[in-house]
Amino acid sequence: MKSTAVVAALAALMTTGVNAQSLMDTECREYRQVMSINKRTVERPEPPYCATSFGPFDEFSFETCKRDMEEYQRKVEGFSECLVDENKRAVSEFNDAVRSFNIRASN
Repeated sequence: MKSTAVVAALAALMTTGVNAQSLMDTECREYRQVMSINKRTVERPEPPYCATSFGPFDEFSFETCKRDMEEYQRKVEGFSECLVDENKRAVSEFNDAVRSFNIRASN
């Protein structure tokens, strides 16, 4: 019974243009544009404005910017993990294409 539901869910996903691999895209989800036409595009996080603006900090702006920098660090680390994941996906996709090509070529 459960396997029928899983098959039906996968079939529904395939007809809507969403593949199962994109649902498991946990590493890069934060770095993809939701409304982008190209779902493979990832965008590098931008540094906070406070880090590159001019002038000295007062206590409040220092604390705020420090939190922004810590968040930026978290995003950059996550982006690095995303790139590793994207590389693995690209190699896997390439290998699948080679297998498919070889099957077609051997017939």
